[in-house]
Amino acid sequence: MKRHLHTIIGLIIAIALIGLILSQTNGIQLASAIRSSNPLWLLLALVIFCTGLFGRAARWSSMLRTSSPAATPRACLQPFLSSLALNNLLPFRAGDLARSFAFNKELGTGPGQVLASLFVERLLDLASLLLFLGLGLWVFGIENLPAFGKLGAGSAVLLASVIFILLAFPRWLQLFIDACLRLIHKLAPHSGNHLADEVAGAISLLAHLGGRRILPLIAMSLIVWSLEGLTFWCVAQSVPGLMNSAGAWFALPLATLATLIPSTPGYVGTFDYFAVFAMKLTHNEPVPAAAFAFIVHLLIWLPPTLVGGLWLLVSRRKA
Repeated sequence: MKRHLHTIIGLIIAIALIGLILSQTNGIQLASAIRSSNPLWLLLALVIFCTGLFGRAARWSSMLRTSSPAATPRACLQPFLSSLALNNLLPFRAGDLARSFAFNKELGTGPGQVLASLFVERLLDLASLLLFLGLGLWVFGIENLPAFGKLGAGSAVLLASVIFILLAFPRWLQLFIDACLRLIHKLAPHSGNHLADEVAGAISLLAHLGGRRILPLIAMSLIVWSLEGLTFWCVAQSVPGLMNSAGAWFALPLATLATLIPSTPGYVGTFDYFAVFAMKLTHNEPVPAAAFAFIVHLLIWLPPTLVGGLWLLVSRRKA
């Protein structure tokens, strides 16, 4: 019942936000702006975005290879793209579940190890986006952003720094996990013993990634999100009528963080509304801002969904 409720709420939010976008734009002008986008800029955006995807797969590989040599960047690419495709098409983060449990044989990993890598991956992404958000708030002088933006530029950068520091010293994470395991063992001894075996791999991975080893991962995270920012900027360059294409760099963290709000698979509505909102805050008109949001959303949704989905189908048939 809770799952159905979550899906219904997400659908309502998506419809409401798309409705808000369309109510503030002229449909004919919006369609014209989308059709008038420059294909050369879009092609460059696609190349940069795909490079960033390869970088994210390589980052995941570097986490897993600390204890699983078989998890090379090439071996990790298919599970990574397939998980993105599933997340874009199915609810309840189905892609993350598949990445945790469906590819362990090929990668030589265990579920606990992969779950730990996803946890670290999410923290790295969150910290990177908060850093970009803080820089965007400062560069564009935005002070009237609602919700999480009220933290301000300094607070966003501080929170990002705290996350990076905690990843460099993961001892506190191990203490928290150990406490949770003891509680689970008291409530359900059999499940606790089984879970302890899986979590042991996760704790081992977190310990390996601490200290100096986390620095390359932080650098890779900042690079791949910079590539995504360049993707957004290239799309903005392609859209006629945008007065400030640099606003795309602010749309990146705001729209991506907004995907934490319940929505449909593929983040319809939440991503688009806050991408438009960011472009309007950076002095762009509603119609080109909406055209930018819809184009960039399609560009980052379609390639991994097609490639990852087809790759998954082909690999499962061969198996």
